[in-house]
Amino acid sequence: MANNERLTKRVKKMEEWIAENGSGPTLNNFNYLLEMIKDTSARFLEMERTTNQYRNLVEEFFTSKEIGDEWNAFIEEKNNAVQKQQTEEVSVQEEAEGSEETIEAQEEEE
Repeated sequence: MANNERLTKRVKKMEEWIAENGSGPTLNNFNYLLEMIKDTSARFLEMERTTNQYRNLVEEFFTSKEIGDEWNAFIEEKNNAVQKQQTEEVSVQEEAEGSEETIEAQEEEE
């Protein structure tokens, strides 16, 4: 009930604002942005639907050609390679060097 009253107050404030300001540039911009959001949402849903269709076609293809096991082995090999890359060791410094120490070390090397 409280939500309904709160929403009713908001709608009344919006209606008052529209009545005061008419259909000026701000309202036109607001309408434009709303239309863009709707359009983006519709495009996203269409893209998601198309992606799911392709995913189903790929799954059907792998099943019909009986290459699902080969694909799974390929993916497992790629995942193992990625995990090995992520676990490479990085040298650890005992203490963070101050900027003066770093500059001195660079000067000594030169």
